[in-house]
Amino acid sequence: MEVTGGALGTVYCKDGTSYTSAGLFAEALRRHGKEITVPPRLQGMYVTTKADGGCAMYYRIAETAHRAPGRDGSVDGKHVSAVEVAEGGSKDVYFIEDATKRLLKLESRRDGGKVSTTAYDSFGQSVTITLPVPQKVMPLDAFRYQVTG
Repeated sequence: MEVTGGALGTVYCKDGTSYTSAGLFAEALRRHGKEITVPPRLQGMYVTTKADGGCAMYYRIAETAHRAPGRDGSVDGKHVSAVEVAEGGSKDVYFIEDATKRLLKLESRRDGGKVSTTAYDSFGQSVTITLPVPQKVMPLDAFRYQVTG
C-alpha cells in the first residue's frame, strides 16, 4: 500500500507482520502526540510491528460502520457508496465500488484533523511485491531507541 497524508510512505504486510516506512510510522506517532523526528540515517528504513488481527486489518471494515450517503460519489470514474466508522477522535470513510463491492479508497481522519488517504487498485492483476531487505528493517523497540535515545 502507498499511503498519503502527513507523510508519504509505504506499508507492507506479510504473515501478520507490518512493515511501515520510518517516515510514515513517525507521522502516525505524531498523530498520537509523540513528536518524533526521523534522523537521516533511518531514511529508507522500515519499522516492523505485529498486525493486530493479521494483514486483513488493512481491508476489514469494522462492524460498527454505517452508510454515509452524503459522501457517495466516484473514484477513478467508478460509482462508489460510502460507509463511515467513527470512534473517539477518529473517523474512517470507506468508498466501495457499487458494481464489484471492492474497496477502492479509504479516507482516515485522526485527532488533530489530518486526513490520510489509501487507494486500493490492481484487482486481479499480477503484481510483484518485494518486501524490504533485512538490512532495511528494524523492530519497533529498536526504532524507538534510535529516535529517542
